[in-house]
Amino acid sequence: MSLAAPRRLRQPRVGPWRADWLTVRSLRVALHEACARACPALRGPGAGALRVLDLGCGERPWAGLFGGAHCIGVDIASQGARPDVIASGASLPFANASFDLVFSSQVLEHVPRPDPVLAESARVLRAGGALVMSVPFYWPLHEEPHDYGRFTPHGLRRLLAQAGFTDIEVRPDCGSLTMVGAALAELVPRRRGLWLVFAPLVLSLNIGVSLLQPLSADRRSTLNWIVTARRDAGQPLPGDGR
Repeated sequence: MSLAAPRRLRQPRVGPWRADWLTVRSLRVALHEACARACPALRGPGAGALRVLDLGCGERPWAGLFGGAHCIGVDIASQGARPDVIASGASLPFANASFDLVFSSQVLEHVPRPDPVLAESARVLRAGGALVMSVPFYWPLHEEPHDYGRFTPHGLRRLLAQAGFTDIEVRPDCGSLTMVGAALAELVPRRRGLWLVFAPLVLSLNIGVSLLQPLSADRRSTLNWIVTARRDAGQPLPGDGR
């Protein structure tokens, strides 16, 4: 799968002269904050007792988010990925209530039918367990032909509620200005000779956007939506009793 997809990005400290600097920085900061909100125990002394499912783990770029917790990575194939378990997200080989946190970054757009994947995510979570997920709102076509959709906050809330989640929050990982800046940076030619010519322009764009974004409250457009939710402890879920 393409290394250009956000799902496959390692967790680098990318320099501001890079075309993907705004994208990587926005997603990294937002996922750190989401994990801290949804599962504060990850940073506590009892983190070693927690179980985390990294669903669609890819090359495991976000492993550092999970502190000392025991993390199991799942992906549909081993090519371009480092899973512990190869499985479909629509049929996970784990018992009910097996995990304290299900984490999934930039995966749902590659799933033809999100409903079974979200239902399985809810099934394997313990009662009150947390889901942290990122999905794209703006992103060029990638990992084709397995790029099936983009999401709005309203659509995400509906899908998650149907799957049995509660306390659903959907937040942008950046503002509209950052989204536009990242889209412009994507247009820069990647060939080495041309990149050297355009690098100063990209640097100026990235720094300028990062300084101006706090002045704009517009969050109607974003690069990604960051979702946190909880497994509804009082609602029977599809697959209970398996």
